[in-house]
Amino acid sequence: MLRWRTTLLLAATLVVTLGGMLILGCGGSSSGSGSGTMTVHLVDGPISGYQEINVNIQTVQIAGNGGWITLGAPNKTLNLLNLVGGVDETLAAGATLPAGHYGQMRLILGPGNTVKLADGTVHDLTVPSGLQTGIKLIVNFEVAAGTTKDVWIDFDAAHSIQVVQAGMSGQYLLRPTVWAYDKLVTGSIRGTLTDAATSAALAGVMVHAETLDGSGNAVLARSTVTDAAGAYTLDLLPVGATYFVVSQPVTGSALTLKAYDAKASDGFALTATAPMFTYSAAFTANAALGGVGGGLTPVATSSQSDRVNLLQSLTTPSGSHTFIVQTTMATVGTTTETYGFTTIPVGAYSVQALRFTANPDGTTTQSTSAVQTATVTSSATATVNLGF
Repeated sequence: MLRWRTTLLLAATLVVTLGGMLILGCGGSSSGSGSGTMTVHLVDGPISGYQEINVNIQTVQIAGNGGWITLGAPNKTLNLLNLVGGVDETLAAGATLPAGHYGQMRLILGPGNTVKLADGTVHDLTVPSGLQTGIKLIVNFEVAAGTTKDVWIDFDAAHSIQVVQAGMSGQYLLRPTVWAYDKLVTGSIRGTLTDAATSAALAGVMVHAETLDGSGNAVLARSTVTDAAGAYTLDLLPVGATYFVVSQPVTGSALTLKAYDAKASDGFALTATAPMFTYSAAFTANAALGGVGGGLTPVATSSQSDRVNLLQSLTTPSGSHTFIVQTTMATVGTTTETYGFTTIPVGAYSVQALRFTANPDGTTTQSTSAVQTATVTSSATATVNLGF
């Protein structure tokens, strides 16, 4: 990854309004038959290169027939990097709302947002004017009378910060990638990753849960990192889908870096009756390493953000599929835009860029570059340019 030089990815379900609220979909409709309650938690995914990502969250709201209902008002600045590995922040606890269907929520963001880089320096995290009144996200929640809906919001910091270079310094823009889940209809996959030669635990390793779309293309569902014992848990995976566990482990730092060949599990079909699975794997170290990098054209505008996926064909028990083994966000310069992957085991790969554009009407348009092949050789960086 480009570590702290990440860019916001606007998720396919995320719609940005022209105004710093997080708005999650279309309006709600009350059933007119009693009331239920809703509890809202905030979690985050893993990210490297930052010591802190501090975001001020004022209120969390949901859209009802008569307008917005305030579920909670935390009015506090939270370090998103504290909300990983099973830790969460409660934004609303047992808020009362009319029974019925709800399709829209929002987080109101306030001032004082900052990032603390790996070198200890602190920089303002700018909320673009288009987000001053919210960030929209589609949800599909049914609140029954006399019940409590348990909602989890994943504030994906790894894909929520766009770095725009300006001379020798960079401007950090907050463009949140946010997902919301009804925990009752989600499942999980857990397991342990080890070194095949030594059986040592692979700690601090990125692990992805991926699905395949109708065309067989890999789609990231959720990511996590292994703990000191090499254990991971990919939770908040909506049931009714099949997930593959994918990892290309990289351990250590600087002179102790060690990389392993990627591996993918077979597909796990999560259902309401079978929501949990286990997958453990041993990985083979590869001392021959290289990289891939290049430029993107045209350069992203202020309303766009670009993610680049590193793809590789991997064999699973049921056959071969092309999976995302690494992902990074592009860095926007004054006249150029670049991406880069380092510490990659030699082999055949391909790369593809995804561009997300926030439209004036609050919708989001996604476009993709053509898939380009990349051959990684030892101690060299392959140049692959991508265009939209």
